[in-house]
Amino acid sequence: MNAPSETRFAPLFAPLKLGGKTAPNRFAFAAHQTNFATHNRLTERHAAYYAARAAGGAGLIVLEPSVVHPSDWPYEYAVFGYEPAAVDGYRRAAEAIHRHGALALAQLTHSGMQGTSHYSQRPLWGPSPVPEVNSRELPQAMEIEDIAAVIEGFRQAARHALDGGLDGVELNAGQDSLIRQFLSPLTNQRGDEYGGSLDNRLRFARQVMQAVREEVGQDAVIGLRLCGDEHAPWAGIKPEDAVEIAGLLAQDGLLDFFSVTSGSIYTGHLTRPGLYQPPGFAIPLAAGIKAAVALPVLAQGSIVEPMMALAVVGEGQADAVEMTRALIADPELPLKLRRGDLDDIRPCLLANQDNIIGLVQNPRLSCANNPAAGYESDPEFAPLTPARNPQRVLVAGGGPAGLEAARVAALRGHRVTLYERGQQLGGALRLAAAAPGRERLALAVDWLESQIRKLDVSVRFGVEVTADLVRQERPDVAIVTVGGRPGQQAGVRFAEDAVVATPRQVLGGEAPSAPGRAVVLDTLGDPVGMAVAEWLNERGWQVEVVTGDMFVGQRLTASLELTAWNQRAAARGVALRPQFEALEVTARSVIGVDRFDRQELRLDDLDLVVDVSPEVPDEALYFALKTSGARVIRAGDCVAPRYLAQAILEGYRAGREI
Repeated sequence: MNAPSETRFAPLFAPLKLGGKTAPNRFAFAAHQTNFATHNRLTERHAAYYAARAAGGAGLIVLEPSVVHPSDWPYEYAVFGYEPAAVDGYRRAAEAIHRHGALALAQLTHSGMQGTSHYSQRPLWGPSPVPEVNSRELPQAMEIEDIAAVIEGFRQAARHALDGGLDGVELNAGQDSLIRQFLSPLTNQRGDEYGGSLDNRLRFARQVMQAVREEVGQDAVIGLRLCGDEHAPWAGIKPEDAVEIAGLLAQDGLLDFFSVTSGSIYTGHLTRPGLYQPPGFAIPLAAGIKAAVALPVLAQGSIVEPMMALAVVGEGQADAVEMTRALIADPELPLKLRRGDLDDIRPCLLANQDNIIGLVQNPRLSCANNPAAGYESDPEFAPLTPARNPQRVLVAGGGPAGLEAARVAALRGHRVTLYERGQQLGGALRLAAAAPGRERLALAVDWLESQIRKLDVSVRFGVEVTADLVRQERPDVAIVTVGGRPGQQAGVRFAEDAVVATPRQVLGGEAPSAPGRAVVLDTLGDPVGMAVAEWLNERGWQVEVVTGDMFVGQRLTASLELTAWNQRAAARGVALRPQFEALEVTARSVIGVDRFDRQELRLDDLDLVVDVSPEVPDEALYFALKTSGARVIRAGDCVAPRYLAQAILEGYRAGREI
């Protein structure tokens, strides 16, 4: 154990008293949607997921939100905390978490107007008839008996949590929360005793707190997840309002802690922002409430770096830190920190790939940089065991898939040599990290490179792997991870004298250096085209993003980046041209038609066109080796160009398979 590092981070490992219970340290794993539920109950998958974080050293774990009343069914796999059947799932999770010494809480919630009627086939309930921002669905204004029914639902759900062996509950007054909707004039426009003055708007929260405390007694923990800023200053909760609310609720003597978040019906992207919001952005909200109340306060807001967590706790800005995404990326973060093994902590990229799952496909939660996240109970992610017969392994390609394959194969005892045709490891991810605001992506390959160096993987730069080289080296296994290569938009005629570049060329610095007028011809709608547009804009180019889609950047919704992207594009003067079906690119023009009325459209006087099209797999080496009879495995974009998550997962599988 590295004593100096342990001493330095000692404030994070101090016990934290929460009411009648004590958490062993200051690391919290906050409630979040997983889609792991079966029949709307917690499962063994949940238990394994939470147990991994408890075993890794998290001191407080708040389970996936549990809805408290049948009027709320916000997503298909939501946990029904109001059903007696929830008790068995709670017990399973509680036992798995307590086995490692952590506290376990249920988060009790009602989504109110921010839910959906698709599953329940019942009207949404809300304080007032304010439309839900995304779906535009209008909720029913709750009657007094409806309010009473939901309060009773909170009480009964709290009883189920305690019957399941949990240490208490957290009441959700943060994002997607009926309690917050009652607190905020943004959504509470009532004229009765539940609306108007602050005292009236606090009434629902206080009645919920009172009912839950009466049900669970004084020994159980009750926390409140409170929105510290709705980012809607014309009517919503502002930081100074949240401080006042927290102070008043703390005086009631019913709560044991506050966890502080942000966001409202208009700013859900600020609840779990991606790469473009600075880490720790919401810490001041927690600090403001911490200064006003005597209760413990938990800080939230993209806190993923140990030094930032230490500063928050050590400087008294908050009593504990929610490091949820960091613990998804590396469940053992606290243990590694305690040992002083900072370099071994797998970094969180804040890219929101695979852990934003409120999508129509209903994916399970995972992590782009840690494919075991959410799959802890699956056999393929069981602890690695030494290979019975260590082999010589050749890895062709030093991108994420190749690096992960080399790491895993070396961990199993194989002798690994990695060949990279360039002079730097990281592949296409290095290019992606060159885009404005996306620098953090490089941490994934930085970490992998440091790990293979520790494992004595031999790395050879500037070597193009060929079938002849493999025959000369005679490895037992070759793993091909050479990536993809640029494709070209189908149905578009490109003139020979057109100045056209690929995203790889632009981000690699190969585009014309003198700025002019550029069109980003985007068929993906994901961060690639948006990154290219911003890269050019920062270098003085006048940029227009052209797409046949209904709006620019439509796939950014999956990572909660769409709003942030549009804000940046507007501020920088990047023009957006949706519903433009390109047909021809000439020396100085892009010519096309409107997607709907088929009238001709054209953009002239262009100096550069960037063709953002799906890449295609670079398959030549794989098939050359396959036909030669060598044992060959391929992974990543040379199978099919996709995202980091697939590259890391397939690299892991390739390294483990040998």
